Amino acid sequence: MNRSLNNLLVLISSLLLIHCSSTPKEIEIENPANEHGKYPRLFTDNTGTVFMSWMETVSDTTFLYYAKYNGERWTEPMLISSSDSWFVNWADYPSIIAQNGKPMASHWLQKKPGGTYSYDVAIATYNGSAFSDPLTPHTDNTPTEHGFVSMQPISEDSFYAIWLDGRNMKSGHGHVSGEQETNLDHAMTLRGTMITPDKPVSDQVIDQSVCECCGTTLVNTNNTLIAAYRNRSAEEIRDIYVSTMNLETGKWTEGKNISNDNWKIAACPVNGPVLAANDQLVALAWFTGANDTAKVKLRTSTNLGDSWHQIQELEAETPLGRVDVTITSDNVIWVTWMSRSDDSAVLKIASFDEYGNRRSLQIVDQVSASRSGGFPQLEVIGNSKILAWTDASTDRPRIKTKIIR
Repeated sequence: MNRSLNNLLVLISSLLLIHCSSTPKEIEIENPANEHGKYPRLFTDNTGTVFMSWMETVSDTTFLYYAKYNGERWTEPMLISSSDSWFVNWADYPSIIAQNGKPMASHWLQKKPGGTYSYDVAIATYNGSAFSDPLTPHTDNTPTEHGFVSMQPISEDSFYAIWLDGRNMKSGHGHVSGEQETNLDHAMTLRGTMITPDKPVSDQVIDQSVCECCGTTLVNTNNTLIAAYRNRSAEEIRDIYVSTMNLETGKWTEGKNISNDNWKIAACPVNGPVLAANDQLVALAWFTGANDTAKVKLRTSTNLGDSWHQIQELEAETPLGRVDVTITSDNVIWVTWMSRSDDSAVLKIASFDEYGNRRSLQIVDQVSASRSGGFPQLEVIGNSKILAWTDASTDRPRIKTKIIR
């Protein structure tokens, strides 16, 4: 063997050892949700504290709880609210946001007379010791669908909320025909509002035509709100769009197609995008089924979304989507998604640099591919990552949480 070849083999072996030694470690941690727990939602506040909300249904009553994780253990669960008249859904479920180590607000969906998909968004704010009676951020009072909420703190006592608003959908959930299909006068809209202690809510239209049941996502960075969602054109193209708002002007930009998938589907895939941001770095992850091929994709921006780097395909053929994304303080991007594996599914996590180049990939756990598994959650806690998801592999679902170091 010549010296050059030997040196090359040594280099390759060294790189493999470095890669193996840097594989993130997984630690499953106990969490305060009981055996009825499902659909967790994670949020990291400005102090680095991770909050988790989740639901527990007993008989006909659903309870919404929260707890926080300080890097060592979860606190005892605290009740946010409960009811026997909520709209409970595997894809559209409650959330919590926080500020300064304390809860700030939580949302859920309140049924109202009119039909199966007639419900309002209910948002309860935290007054320092308890959650208030809920307010409704939309003012239309129509018996239509309102949901898929995303919220972000703006200051110590104000936050912004966006949601899908069905006030124009007179023909019902996701159904249009004839002239309606051409002009989209009866389409789902994306709206938002600033919620403060001393001002009445006044919603804004962000996009006049969006997918009826794909989740929204919202980040607040550098005095800028960035929202991502699945748009819907008159030709039934349902690609991922991004709109931004400068908090000084209070005006949203016209939505811009970021995915360019050209996915034509006359139905809602129930698989929305997710954003994360750290200063000027923004990461957007999403699922698409364009050209009858399932794919998970990632796109990044290093200038607050003014321009975007090349789209990266994370997986093709077998992904189920249900993505999440977060960014560590050193600008490493982490993405999770679900992928089919024989008769079930696996939860994967991968890391990327700021341009979307992959650094690592591993399988976190085997999960249920059914809807009852919900959407896995990913957040940063210090130098680690924390995941939460609904383990629906048995008759009694439970929430699992893991730390990735």
